[in-house]
Amino acid sequence: MASARRVPESRNEGGALNQDRAPRRVAIVGGGFTGASTAVQLVRASTVQLAITVVEPRERVGPGLAYSATDPDHRLNGPTWSHSIVPGDAGHFTRWCEANSIFQRDPEALAADGNAFVRRADYGDYLSDTLRAHEQWPATRSTIAHLRDRAVAVSASRDAMAIRTAGGRTLESDLLVVATGNPLPRLQAPLARSLAGHPSVIEDPLQPGRLAQVDPRARVLVVGSGLTALDIASTLVRAGHRGDVVVVSRRGLRPRAQPPAAASAGVVAADAAAQAPLERIMGTVPGFLLHDAPPTLRGWVRALRVRIRELEARGESWHKGFDELRDVVWRAWPLLPAAEQRRFLRRMRTWYDVHRFRAPPQNDALVRDAEARGRVAFRAARLRAVEPVAGSRSLRVRFAGRGSAGERTETFDMLVNCTGLDAAAGLRANPFLASLVDDGWLRVDDAGIGFAVDANCCAIGADARARPALRVLGPPTVGSFGDPLGVMFIAAQIWRMLPDALAFLAQARPGISR
Repeated sequence: MASARRVPESRNEGGALNQDRAPRRVAIVGGGFTGASTAVQLVRASTVQLAITVVEPRERVGPGLAYSATDPDHRLNGPTWSHSIVPGDAGHFTRWCEANSIFQRDPEALAADGNAFVRRADYGDYLSDTLRAHEQWPATRSTIAHLRDRAVAVSASRDAMAIRTAGGRTLESDLLVVATGNPLPRLQAPLARSLAGHPSVIEDPLQPGRLAQVDPRARVLVVGSGLTALDIASTLVRAGHRGDVVVVSRRGLRPRAQPPAAASAGVVAADAAAQAPLERIMGTVPGFLLHDAPPTLRGWVRALRVRIRELEARGESWHKGFDELRDVVWRAWPLLPAAEQRRFLRRMRTWYDVHRFRAPPQNDALVRDAEARGRVAFRAARLRAVEPVAGSRSLRVRFAGRGSAGERTETFDMLVNCTGLDAAAGLRANPFLASLVDDGWLRVDDAGIGFAVDANCCAIGADARARPALRVLGPPTVGSFGDPLGVMFIAAQIWRMLPDALAFLAQARPGISR
């Protein structure tokens, strides 16, 4: 799909445009998981004809940044039943895998408990295939088209929101969806921006083929110790890398393991009621969090620890108690005062993330084996500075010492940036988002890490008004909802806002102010 298809206008017997029968126009900016799931869910749920255009510069809609990986060791960090593009059908992705012989072609995907952790590249194919299957939706004659271009600006009138693209197109819509996902990885302080062009610095570790260029004898520093760092270490280990791989982060924390045989139903039983993730996500805030009013971060941490101790006393793992909170964070997070939210981001986010974003068992085993052999090391360390070594491609790295130990300096041949991502960080480099902010249609949320939205994902502008013609979905809403960062949670967020968005589209008429 190289460009948007033109949908014929519906006219009455006199030739005038029939407003009731004309398709409602939806523009989705961003063609990763969020954009693909939004398009698919809209056409499946709508009772009126929709003409959906996904503006995405990549060749395919669906894979986006996260699932364009080609490395066979880059896997999903959750089972197939947690990765359906259709939130009410937990087995949708599993059935696609079975129909496409994924488990036969990739037997390593199957974990010991029967759950499957498939390659990200295969998941990207699933998203693309599913979108293609919904391009023409017979029930309403709705369509999904791909405009392979980049949105650079937005203007609004009484009749529509008009997107301007880098290729010089203007696309008008009745409903505009911001689905820009996470920004491209960028060097963060104390790493100087000037290092991005250094031949021994990999700013974007997700760039296909970049790791293949690393000298197998190189001493590699991986900055950040989350799931991306685990992917990088897995790739180097599998490739037989002989140099040391040192993974550093301020606290030295790493992704925790999956539940012990507990995701529990595996591939065969992915359709079982016990695996209904949407039902869990739509649940209520657990009672153990509701004792304090107003709620505080300290009180929630204390209550969660008590809950986990109760479960462990019954022989269950910490995962259950944590997941009781994680599944409904979108309900719980807005209850915290803004000051408590910011305190969480400063003090607790790293701890939350390592429990929330768990390691695929295959990668975890591979890297731990390499650790045992002394090829990979995880360290708690604070970077002070990184400087090129004159006359070579090496890098001199200064680390802060602990206590009275002072600073220490080490030399590395390669640095791979695996620091975390914040949705609002991409604002400066994204003219489309900057246009929405400059015109007052978007504002940064109170937590400072995304964009402000209401309960139906309507953008809240500089004037504090919610705008139903503009919806923001996925990672850019992290400051409003706390955790719309995984497939299962983004799909559920889209599902929650569908009734309000479709009601708005059903009433949309040219000439009505937005």
